[in-house]
Amino acid sequence: MELTIKTDKIKILEDFFENLGTMDQRKIFTAGFKKGARPLIAMAQQLVPVRTGKLRKSIGSLMLASQMAILVGARKFASHQGRHGHLVESGTEARFRKSGGATGTMPATHFFETAYDLTKDKMFDSVQQEWYDSIERFIISTNKRLK
Repeated sequence: MELTIKTDKIKILEDFFENLGTMDQRKIFTAGFKKGARPLIAMAQQLVPVRTGKLRKSIGSLMLASQMAILVGARKFASHQGRHGHLVESGTEARFRKSGGATGTMPATHFFETAYDLTKDKMFDSVQQEWYDSIERFIISTNKRLK
């Protein structure tokens, strides 16, 4: 069985992308990153230990204002959801109050690291495919505006 892959279209899309403005490139990249991060977010929400459910609800993605990137993890809200995500992930050592007495330790669960390990292949494939699909959609919408 012989397999032939044509990469002409990919090269054309990459050249087109390089000639776009920074804002258009950012829109295309963030769309790909957000779609690619969905399996990671879903798996992390599944694996996170549930006490009140606030940490689970806070797991998501945020676009960075001046970069072509997104942050994936526990988002911080006004109601303090997600502010303890790093403690659940990495755990804590024994802590003590100034007035005396221990506050205890929190064992590490590594839920986010496990979620990443389980979804990274699917995530990278999804980002790449969405990147090419976003460029194609951008070309189509630009052509419609120019008509």
